[in-house]
Amino acid sequence: MPVRQTYLCLLILGTAFWGISFAFTKVGVADESPFVFLGYKFALATLVLCVIFFRRLKLINKEALLAGVAIGLPLCLGNIFQTVGLQHTSITNTAFITGLDVLLIPVFKWALFRKRVEPRIWLCCAVALTGLYLIVTRAGLTLNPGDIWIMCCAVFFAAYVLTVGFFSHKYDSMLTVITALATCATGCLFAALFDARAEWAPMDSSFWEGVLFCALLATAFMYAVQSAAQKYLEEEKVALTYLFEPIFAAFAGAMLLGETLDGRTLAGAALIFSALLIAEIDVPKFLSRLLRALFAPWARRQ
Repeated sequence: MPVRQTYLCLLILGTAFWGISFAFTKVGVADESPFVFLGYKFALATLVLCVIFFRRLKLINKEALLAGVAIGLPLCLGNIFQTVGLQHTSITNTAFITGLDVLLIPVFKWALFRKRVEPRIWLCCAVALTGLYLIVTRAGLTLNPGDIWIMCCAVFFAAYVLTVGFFSHKYDSMLTVITALATCATGCLFAALFDARAEWAPMDSSFWEGVLFCALLATAFMYAVQSAAQKYLEEEKVALTYLFEPIFAAFAGAMLLGETLDGRTLAGAALIFSALLIAEIDVPKFLSRLLRALFAPWARRQ
């Protein structure tokens, strides 16, 4: 399998972990400080990647360190806004509003960096967001104060993806992601010092289950894969894979919690998958090759 397609598959697997992690996070921070939860999550993810890539750590320099910090700042703020917002809004609203970064990324890329965005990417964004809307508005969509936090989260996640893309070809991706996660851990634990709800050793098992799942699979795995993937994939295509997150959340709910999978969910999933295919495949060229392959035997018989 070509490298691009391999990373697309790994990113989609990572979004499965993200989709499931919403439930772990919401339960884990229900009665606890979101800053402590995030601090432990990022600290554990940093430790795991440091152990796995120990030999590469000695190659880090000042420039790579600063790049990692620059990547970590919007990532930290995005996670803080999302986790705080999740305490005050539904998982459905969180998934939909966070998905707005799919539109923000090409907009920011064009407006801030004056980089051309292919017309088909705009089409993909529209198709994918339509699919996402079908999934997350099954029970209606209303805005509340928590949703404002999630809107800010979408802005910072878009900035994070663009920052990773900016530095992806300049420094070792694993060194920058480790530094970025360490930056997040430091920022969240520092913020926890000023949180009256902060309890440094919670007795609630759901808190630690959430930390473990989110740290190992939704953070260490996903962010490491994404940092490496952006050497081969454009930012807007990476963002499109994010829209698989609510699909996996819906299917996990059906399998683990007995929730119903209706026609809107299946239709939305089909639209999102179609958008990713359109983004990755040159459709006119693909159709041209398909037609030639279909009519070649007939032409030879003539």
